Amino acid sequence: MKHNTKRLAAAALTAVLAVGAMTGCGTSGGQGEVTQNGNETLFTYDGVDVTLKKAWIYGKMTAAQYESSYSSYFGENFWTMSMGTDEEGNTTTFEDYAKEQIIARIKQIIVLNNHAEEAGASLTEDEQTQCEEYAAAFAEDTSGAAILAECGATEDDMVEIYEENALAAKVQEYMIKDTDTNVSDDEARETTITRVVFATTTTDDEGNTVDMSDEEKAQVLATAQSALAKVQAGTDIADVAEEQEYTNTTETFAAGESEEGEEFEQLLSTMNDGDITQEVQECDNGYVIARLDAYTDTDATESNRQSIIAERQQTKFTEVYDGWTADLEEEWNYDEDVNQELWAELVLHEDTAAESTTAAGAADTTAASDTTTAAATTEAGAADTTAAADTTTAADTTTAAATTAAGN
Repeated sequence: MKHNTKRLAAAALTAVLAVGAMTGCGTSGGQGEVTQNGNETLFTYDGVDVTLKKAWIYGKMTAAQYESSYSSYFGENFWTMSMGTDEEGNTTTFEDYAKEQIIARIKQIIVLNNHAEEAGASLTEDEQTQCEEYAAAFAEDTSGAAILAECGATEDDMVEIYEENALAAKVQEYMIKDTDTNVSDDEARETTITRVVFATTTTDDEGNTVDMSDEEKAQVLATAQSALAKVQAGTDIADVAEEQEYTNTTETFAAGESEEGEEFEQLLSTMNDGDITQEVQECDNGYVIARLDAYTDTDATESNRQSIIAERQQTKFTEVYDGWTADLEEEWNYDEDVNQELWAELVLHEDTAAESTTAAGAADTTAASDTTTAAATTEAGAADTTAAADTTTAADTTTAAATTAAGN
């Protein structure tokens, strides 16, 4: 549960920073409503000082997105739920985890910007102008203006944030440019079947899975054989599934991932699309009859191909990024290097319901989502992986607006 929570949290933060964090959407809620220390240095990384007001802006947008998207998953008090314990045995809350991730993403922006010259990356005048326009829209928006006022930030601060993110997007493209994007059909293949499974296990009163007796299995096999005969005689397999009160009829899977096991997959490779299994097959979870709908499901295969490419790009990004930050991370300590007393002024969770996204913020988000770079595509494919919880690409830190600016 904790592992899945971290994956969902990382995905949510990705959405915040890659879709709407800097476009005025969301609210300025939370208990840390005002700070007089916005210009104070919160931490220094790779030679760059980061003020509280910059982290405050990221934090406020993160809180709004979490509140709107994840309270339904974890309940209204999800900010205080335990995510485990630290090295000293103290409970780490969801809010603690989120705040540390915000710092991590700001660090990524710094590192990528510091390698912009190596990457040959810079912003054009048009891109700079577009960043200024986004910043102006943010400052004019009710929620955006409130956030700036809370931490003493200005429109110029927002211009800087947009420009740094747009530049980071370009540097990421440089980092992943050597990724092998050739994925064969065999590697990408997704197969779709319609099946009926006749289970040979039951569940006892304590929820444990129990194998049926040989006599019971024989009865199940006879039922499956009778059902197969109907299908072979022309009855639609979906109708047979309905008769058996079996609802999970469609399965799409990549190689080695079928619920029915490896031998069943090997059988499918000898069949043609539209074929019905000639015999009842014994599989990992019972007996199965199936129709092969598409050995190579075109849409699913292409989607899987893009996911594989995204994973490769994620791996490449991590390889380059870890090389750039090895010495920095050896000396980095979140608890010691971040001014925790200052950081504590920002409390992400809200006590009251937040207002909905403003029209100006929604308009910015819509405009920003019209154009995306390969960086955003990479993150879309990788956001649901375990790596998203621990190592993120620069797309995590790149807002859609800034990404659009970088792409124009």
